[in-house]
Parts: sequence; structure tokens; C-alpha cells
Amino acid sequence: MNKISWALPANLISESVEIMRPNGAQGNEGLALWLGDEHDDLVEFTHVLRLKGPGLVVRPLQLSLSLRAISRITGLSDELGVYWAGQIHSHPGRFVDLSPVDRAMGIKVQGYLSVVCPHYAQARTEVLEQCGVHLFDQGSYRRLPPHEVAARIHILDKNVSVIDLEVYA
Repeated sequence: MNKISWALPANLISESVEIMRPNGAQGNEGLALWLGDEHDDLVEFTHVLRLKGPGLVVRPLQLSLSLRAISRITGLSDELGVYWAGQIHSHPGRFVDLSPVDRAMGIKVQGYLSVVCPHYAQARTEVLEQCGVHLFDQGSYRRLPPHEVAARIHILDKNVSVIDLEVYA
């Protein structure tokens, strides 16, 4: 089992929800990507990306990134000296598990953190406990139970940097 833990800036969830909210208001999933760096099994998130442009396609119950978008995200990560270590995306209603499509087509990298926000990011969501927290570990995703979230995720007394990134199809 992966023993990595994560440090989240105090405003990471609220900034991410604000990024996803416009898509949710139109009945679509939303997405915010988290960049950070890892030292001694601790990933500290430092940046959240607000993607704009045709490289991000959002629909009800679906979202996708183009290959050019992924390349742009990777390039920016390299420029900043960090890596793409996690994300949050929204689902309708109270559903905070990963869908079968999320599991089959999502990012499959050891230690990747994937958070699901309920209500298409339209409800007041400010803390991680209101979301589903999932870890890609040993070849598949598993949802972290509340006690594991509390033990492995720490809130920092600092803010995340928000970056607007144009992505192309």
C-alpha cells in the first residue's frame, strides 16, 4: 500500500469549487487540476489549474482532455518545477464515488489523488470531508475512508496559486 500523504493549501478546495462551478451551472461536470511536489512521501499541492479552451470538453456525466491539453499541462508543470499530482472533478447530486468511466479512462498513475465534488459544484463545498477522496494505488482506484483521509491529508496555513491555462484540441 502506498504510504504517501498530502498537504493541501487552506483554500485549495474552495478555489477548485469556484473553478468547477460555471460548468456545473450549465449541467456539466467540472475539473480543476492540482500541481505540486513530493518530498519524503509528502505531496504538497502548490497550484490549481483553471483550464480554458477547446482542449477541455465538459458534458453531463463526462469530461475529457485532448492530447494537446495534456501536453500543455505537462509542459507548464515542468516550467514550474512541479508535477500533476491530483485533481478534483464534479458529479451530479450526492454521488462522490468514481464512475465506471472515471475508473476505466481516468489518470492511472501510482499515488494520484482524485477527488469528486458533489452537486456539480453548485452546493457550498469548502472541506474535503464533503467530497469523495480516491487514490490510485497498486493498479486501481480505491476510495479512502474518513479515518484514512484524516490521517493522510493535512491542511496548510497558506494559499494555493491559481493559474489560468489555455488548452487546445
